[in-house]
Amino acid sequence: MIDLQAAHFWDISAINALDRVVLKFRHHGIGVDLVGMNEATATMVERVGTHDKPGATFAVGGH
Repeated sequence: MIDLQAAHFWDISAINALDRVVLKFRHHGIGVDLVGMNEATATMVERVGTHDKPGATFAVGGH
């Protein structure tokens, strides 16, 4: 579980970071639940995020 109650995501780079974390955990077989998102953050994650879309996968490599 990732508790986002005290977080507010301001831009697409924050959403991309969240996607990478969630997808990396899932890639390693670890279930992830996001809890406590405020309404603004939830809206951005819904619009821009990929971790909850069909076919989303963790891209191995990079930094």
